Amino acid sequence: MKELTIESIRVSMLNYQRVVILKERSSDRYLPIWIGPAEADAIAVKLQDVSVPRPLTHDLLRSMIATLGASVSGIVVCDLRNDTFFARIMLVIDGKQMEVDSRPSDAIALAVRGGHVVDDRDGQRHVFETRQLADEYVAREIELEKRHGRQGPRLEIRPEIPIYAEEAVLDKASIIIDPETGKPTPAREIPPEELEQMSAFRDFIEGLDLSDFDRGKPPEA
Repeated sequence: MKELTIESIRVSMLNYQRVVILKERSSDRYLPIWIGPAEADAIAVKLQDVSVPRPLTHDLLRSMIATLGASVSGIVVCDLRNDTFFARIMLVIDGKQMEVDSRPSDAIALAVRGGHVVDDRDGQRHVFETRQLADEYVAREIELEKRHGRQGPRLEIRPEIPIYAEEAVLDKASIIIDPETGKPTPAREIPPEELEQMSAFRDFIEGLDLSDFDRGKPPEA
């Protein structure tokens, strides 16, 4: 399994469907997963620290898990079949691990309801309650580096509840993105027969507008 971070939420220009783009932490591969508008909003409100008067469905789910004495140790995007992604929510209760079948969108919406983690240059782990606090920490670190004439690798903000993907899923569906044109291409050469089985997914990817990719655009629904 590979750990992923959330790069952004985008809209496909082909059919205006939402897509959450996950980035592999250890490489420049990206995993786009199409999701529904409600799930996109559920993820975005947490990434953007939007306050809501009453708990949303995924807030309720998190509260119920905690009330029953369990905790979420991570989520895994575990399969891609017939253009449909599958995920598992990994729970720990009484020291035992359980797995629950889930849509990736619901699993990710649950994961972002934990804290936000940033590893500093010395490898120390910092946990922040909100995305805004994590963003402010990263901004301060970048400003300090500029003052001292240094520049390190990009500081990643990731959910405290880790998001993983099976290598088989990344092998099938991951993409790389040209930073200048925003053009997405498969991360590997896909055999014609396999490509035909994933035609809807490829059409979806080609409909993404990623021209501003990695240029500071915040996640949005």
